[in-house]
Amino acid sequence: MRFEAADDSFVILDTIGLGDTEIDQDKVVASIRDVALSAVNGVDAMCFVMRNARITDDAIARLIYVTEFLWGTDCLLNLYVIVTFASRYLASREDANQWIERQVELNWRFKHIYDLVGQNPYRFIFIDNPSIDSGEPNVEERQAASKRALMTAFAKHPRDVIPPFTHSVMQKAKQLVAEQQAEVEKAAAKVQEVVQNKPKKRRKSSKSRPVRSSRSQSHESSGVDPVKEALEEKKRAQDNLDQALIKVKKNAEFQREVAKEAELATLRFGQAYQNQVEEAAAGPAGSPTASTSTNPGGSGNPVQACKRMFFSLVNKMGGKSKVANPKALAAQPKDTQQPVQRTQKRRITADEIQSALDNAIYQLKMGVRGQAPMALFKQLDAKQNGMVTPMEFAKFVHRTVHGMSR
Repeated sequence: MRFEAADDSFVILDTIGLGDTEIDQDKVVASIRDVALSAVNGVDAMCFVMRNARITDDAIARLIYVTEFLWGTDCLLNLYVIVTFASRYLASREDANQWIERQVELNWRFKHIYDLVGQNPYRFIFIDNPSIDSGEPNVEERQAASKRALMTAFAKHPRDVIPPFTHSVMQKAKQLVAEQQAEVEKAAAKVQEVVQNKPKKRRKSSKSRPVRSSRSQSHESSGVDPVKEALEEKKRAQDNLDQALIKVKKNAEFQREVAKEAELATLRFGQAYQNQVEEAAAGPAGSPTASTSTNPGGSGNPVQACKRMFFSLVNKMGGKSKVANPKALAAQPKDTQQPVQRTQKRRITADEIQSALDNAIYQLKMGVRGQAPMALFKQLDAKQNGMVTPMEFAKFVHRTVHGMSR
């Protein structure tokens, strides 16, 4: 979803699927693509929306994946947290700051979010936005107050100090529409110039008459409104840019770039939490590990949440999904209108084999985390011969690696 203010002062993008309980790779690819095409110049403020309620491990896992791996840590300077159902803290900033301090002390999950925004309480925006048909009192007033809170925070964002964060796919999209983007900027500058130079209406005086430029006189004599003309020219330039972006969305090279970045983000995410578990397991005996530790504010299992999310993401990467092997897209016929013969075989490249192996190894390692080696060996040694047969190992791989066909 996209909302653009009439005066072009701001644009709001609602990303696809990243807040869902189950995130798959297709949703990640779609989100990167749509944001890149809608914000070729970067994003000033990225908002993580959370309800004023208990924060789950799954929510933390999604936030870590999106901010630290998908978009990269550079986006953290532009990160804001929007807390919904927070009428009390919308009405009183003092109460809001006190609530933030309490949550930081009591809840490790909240503290993690607090650290992501640089421990700045003013990067938390509290809103109370009931729907019109909710039957609650003072709905319009509460909605207006929420809108003011959001607009105030966005207006105070220090754009002169913190530049918009960008991503490689945004830069790729910008390169592909550079000509149309330049025309839009040129037309926008012309609108501003015409508005500034538009002669102001003055009261008629018998002593003197205002001197007007020949350009203004020519416009008046022709009956053409220069501001309207400049705005129409800008609209034509914007329409051309929109059409160019539609073509970029279908561009095979751009699609490969997006799929590649999404896959790399997912693999880095899995590797990071695999390393975290291994480091915790290698720690002093009796010390809490990342997957079993209890934290202030309730017991938590963040690594298990990350493991669930990783499996959800890679569910299609090792099977039929085109995301598993981005380079394979280059071998597809350029004429997409012609059906591809199912009997046609294509030679698998070494890079594609390595990519599939890396993915399978990640899933195998993540699937046996926390299991004792001897216990796992006994499960696979069905005949108790002191060895794991190739057949039993193949069955184990089929059970553990999603999308494994043979």
